Amino acid sequence: MKIVSDFKLKLNKKNIIETVQSYCQTPQYEELSKMYDDLFPYLINNSTPLGMYKIDRKPTELKINSLKECSSIVYCLVTIGDESCKKVESLFAEGKFFEAILLDTMASSYLFHVSSDLFDKICLDSHELGLGLTCKIAPGDGEIDLEYQKEIVDIFRNDDIHSIRVVNDCMLYPAKSMSYIYGADSELAYNNKDHSCEDCNNVFCKMRNINFKSQKPIFEDKEDCA
Repeated sequence: MKIVSDFKLKLNKKNIIETVQSYCQTPQYEELSKMYDDLFPYLINNSTPLGMYKIDRKPTELKINSLKECSSIVYCLVTIGDESCKKVESLFAEGKFFEAILLDTMASSYLFHVSSDLFDKICLDSHELGLGLTCKIAPGDGEIDLEYQKEIVDIFRNDDIHSIRVVNDCMLYPAKSMSYIYGADSELAYNNKDHSCEDCNNVFCKMRNINFKSQKPIFEDKEDCA
């Protein structure tokens, strides 16, 4: 098992503000920009990014079409902690609706970047082992049930490593956490594409990106999608 915590905070301010503007009628860009600048130090100082992954043999009971050619699985768990969620709740309670929405979107974007950075490290490890990777497969995206999150969390069950847990049978806490897997096999081509929005069933995702040419990587600069 590998544990990574040295992530840099990388956000695209313009994309985040435009995402917030797509939710509902908002103040002008300049006002949201000022809110963003005020919230950014909080996110830096109160996030605790952590990524974990483990390469293991594929369980015989895991019968997923995308994994039928795979002999191994890469289990992954990432989080930025729960402080941003607490602050979002506090902002809503104070009636600061747009600040709350903006901080929540900033935190989600940061989590996606943590996941993307972890993928780079997984690629290096898998390449050294002679393994190619599938794209990311996340519980609830269609191929695996949301309840499978518990299976992934249980792979990293040491409480001294993380505080992520499953609540209400299938949801992760802290909320700004993700669990997912990749298939891996020596017969798979070396893959530098973390995720395919075309294959994702979450059609309401505000960070969905399907405007790309199939022969190119989806994310040339890995902005705002996971």
